[in-house]
Amino acid sequence: MSMDLRFLNEGKAIRDPIWGYIHIPPDLVSLVDSEDFQRLRDISQLGHVLLVYPGARHSRFEHSLGVFHIAGQFLRQLLKANPPLHLDLADAKVLLAASLLHDIGHYPFSHLLEEMQMFFIDHEARGRQIIEDPQTEVHHGLRDAGIDPARVANVIDYRNDTLDIPSGDLRLAHILSGTLDPDKIDYLLRDARYCGVPFGESVNRDRLLSSITFDSESQRPAITYKGVSAVEALIFTNYLMYRNVYWHHAVRSANAMFKRGIQDLLLHPRCTLQEKEFNRSTEADLIHRLEEEMDLLGIDKRSSMVGLLKRRKLYKVARMLFPHERSPDLIETFGHLYHHPNERRQLEIDLCHTLSQKTGLDLRGDEILIDIPRFGKSPEVDLKVYFGSHIPFDKEDPLTFDDPEVSLLKDYLIDSFEAQAKVIRIFCIDNPVLRKALKAEALPFLEAQTV
Repeated sequence: MSMDLRFLNEGKAIRDPIWGYIHIPPDLVSLVDSEDFQRLRDISQLGHVLLVYPGARHSRFEHSLGVFHIAGQFLRQLLKANPPLHLDLADAKVLLAASLLHDIGHYPFSHLLEEMQMFFIDHEARGRQIIEDPQTEVHHGLRDAGIDPARVANVIDYRNDTLDIPSGDLRLAHILSGTLDPDKIDYLLRDARYCGVPFGESVNRDRLLSSITFDSESQRPAITYKGVSAVEALIFTNYLMYRNVYWHHAVRSANAMFKRGIQDLLLHPRCTLQEKEFNRSTEADLIHRLEEEMDLLGIDKRSSMVGLLKRRKLYKVARMLFPHERSPDLIETFGHLYHHPNERRQLEIDLCHTLSQKTGLDLRGDEILIDIPRFGKSPEVDLKVYFGSHIPFDKEDPLTFDDPEVSLLKDYLIDSFEAQAKVIRIFCIDNPVLRKALKAEALPFLEAQTV
């Protein structure tokens, strides 16, 4: 091993229900104690999932500690690989700081506000702003620890195409984000535990972490063949969590309602909400501010989307559109609408007006919501697998995870994930007449928009 990592077992000990004791080295304690990191205690990891799984009240705070812990385990394994990952102590500290701060830029309610575009930006870009701002405690904490804030921001915000990220920082970024990374390992196992679902129990955590090695050609983490079944279990857990938890129909309904409620407020001609009111707020802060704004605008809080969510009065599924039902043109339309939420909102209003005329119902324009999940969320399996000198196949080491001699999980699972994940749901208020009309009319109406 090229460096002494005993400092990872020293410092402030924090007891975690997933990983046991997590030790924060003395020079990184100020990051945990900073205002922006402590704010993560009040940013839920799963947002409205708790309306379906009441135990899902864990926060970005403990998740970030878990990712830091796993990043330390990755470092230990990568430094003793053959050939090893060559890092110096400065590199290691940049990676560890980035693992700790990777979610520092999250808005309240997880990823929802990012999906709305408007003036919201990805949490990685927002994290860069906090880390590089010389006025923040995070920035001062990094400087005091001798860690370059710009490098930490590069590792977190490495997809930023406006910047030329140095190769050394990209190499660290690929450890923190990839097919097999500390972030994914922690959130899948933590989310499963707090939701009370058994999926994560099938993952052999010790075998998974002990199988981590380094692929010098791609400059990314890889695994030994002993970890194949553990990675399969992790990927399958990912699939089950999306199907049963993250994209549960009631969770999708709540998310669609929340986004539409925010959208309607921000588009109100007398709205006074500003970007800064979202940036550093907690979820309780934001809800309070939204209700203040509704009072100013004369909007009934109780009947608003926020008010309905507080009472768990969720919109119901009226129509589901599966991949096999959708033409290429319609798929392209949905992809466009995902990235242009104002156009999606107008389409919802138009659909309300159309069905109001057909049914005689008095619809204002917000009784129907079109929920489009983010495309491209299939589990990644771009991972090298090392068998060593006794590879039992007529192929050269390393193989790839999706080689048929290694695993058939990609062939059997990915297509199924796509079919389940890329479901478009049309939600509406709990009105039997409207639901029946939407079931019959939604697809023809949407197909007409592609002409």
